[in-house]
Amino acid sequence: MSAEQPNRLSQISTMWTQLARTQDQDADPDRTALAELVERYHPAAYSYLLACTGREDDAADLFQEFALKLLRGEFRRADPSRGQFRDYLKITLANLIRKHAGRVAREARPGGDDLPEVADSASSLHESDEVFLAGWRKALLDKTWDGLKQVEAESGTPYHTALRTRADYPDDSSAELADRLTAKLRPPTRFTDTGVRKLLQRGREVFVDLVVAETARSVPTDDRERLERELIVLGFHGYCKPALDRWRPGR
Repeated sequence: MSAEQPNRLSQISTMWTQLARTQDQDADPDRTALAELVERYHPAAYSYLLACTGREDDAADLFQEFALKLLRGEFRRADPSRGQFRDYLKITLANLIRKHAGRVAREARPGGDDLPEVADSASSLHESDEVFLAGWRKALLDKTWDGLKQVEAESGTPYHTALRTRADYPDDSSAELADRLTAKLRPPTRFTDTGVRKLLQRGREVFVDLVVAETARSVPTDDRERLERELIVLGFHGYCKPALDRWRPGR
């Protein structure tokens, strides 16, 4: 990622925040829902556009083109409650990429021969799907980490700090991790290796509960079977199965 890309993502995030606020929820609830979902998961969309075009300027321009189409109401028939938002977004962005490729080809050959059709082979379609899913998983997990940080702030239990420290130092023993957390958080009583093991266990449970809840919001759905299918597609189902059993709509 270049030094300019975080700024570009920040600009796009600001754009989507402003866009969502312009929507009249009572007069146009479906478009408002779409704006809120795209605002939430725009990093995945931008990463997909960047991977497919290979140029940050092109990716940003295409994403802004999508934003303008949404703002003009060109996707009024798209209802996130009826379809899977991830699929809707990918198809829409893929269409923009194909049109962009056609424009680039025409500009490269002004007045030239007839242009060939822009077609996706089976292999390129598979690669495209994997690129988008990878970005989508990352967006979901980033939101989950944010949620865990909020849980820590509200509860005072350092789930986020403990799991992040474990991720940063995967080879540490529980005793070593306890020393790191004690030095970082300076609690009244030092962490013990037993206490750290319990903290990590409970933190992982909270984390996967948040993964399931965030995945449900991303579809969006209150239907358990539909949520389970999405977790399977994303590769989360194996370690989220106990959390899925605990999940209740609206949580």
